[in-house]
Amino acid sequence: MKKWHKTTLVVLGAIVFSTVAIQASDVLRNINGGLSGLVIESQGVCGLGSVQVMLGSGSLCVDQYEASAGEECPVASPSTPIDTQGNMNEVGCVATSKQDMAPWRFVSLSQAQQLCARTGKRLPNADEWHALASSLTSQSGCIVAGNGPSTTGNEECVSQAGIYDLVGNVWEWIDADVYDGRYNERPLPESGYVQMVDSDGIVVETSNVGSEEYGDDYATTNLSGVRGILRGGFYRSGDDAGLYSQNISVPLDFKAPGVGFRCVKSI
Repeated sequence: MKKWHKTTLVVLGAIVFSTVAIQASDVLRNINGGLSGLVIESQGVCGLGSVQVMLGSGSLCVDQYEASAGEECPVASPSTPIDTQGNMNEVGCVATSKQDMAPWRFVSLSQAQQLCARTGKRLPNADEWHALASSLTSQSGCIVAGNGPSTTGNEECVSQAGIYDLVGNVWEWIDADVYDGRYNERPLPESGYVQMVDSDGIVVETSNVGSEEYGDDYATTNLSGVRGILRGGFYRSGDDAGLYSQNISVPLDFKAPGVGFRCVKSI
């Protein structure tokens, strides 16, 4: 996987979200400064381990922690594709959101979608993920340097909404894919340093020179076939992890030690 260069980027401000379809007017130099968001104390609505967030005109329950294996799963810390499949074969095994748990790894896009669905949830889409990650108060303490992931809930990598590890620890699948290099009917650029993103935070323009405005983040793309989208970086990304870094080159059945997921629910 190509290294993604990332300098420390501090993002301050309200959660942003756009529900407008991608078009020329959606292309932004910086997504920050969009619609204000509101976090609501809502364990009664969303349940333990989730927070309710107002995004645009809607409301979303967001798991605070990257997904981990529930109590009825045979393998508490999935660390191989076989572990993941064995857990999925158990009807009572669901993904959960708890602090100090090992994140669920070696999971494909379709497996992550199924695991979220078992509890009436889903993966966040591109604009939701970007809006939530944009409210990180600091990325300097996120888990991006190590030989393996930390347990969920790093207190030094938390958003204003109380959502942990959006950058680093494990890559997170989003509910999106690209076909022959096109995202939402728009062609993606070749791999390169991010120079511009759209309202979903998806790369619009790249260059062979880094942009300080986008933290020298790098976008890896593959312009053929059906590809998934990973966001945020993982535990060995180092300075490469970040808000604008994205891997749009992986097949939908991609599984790796640094790939996990997080669930949300529309309410």
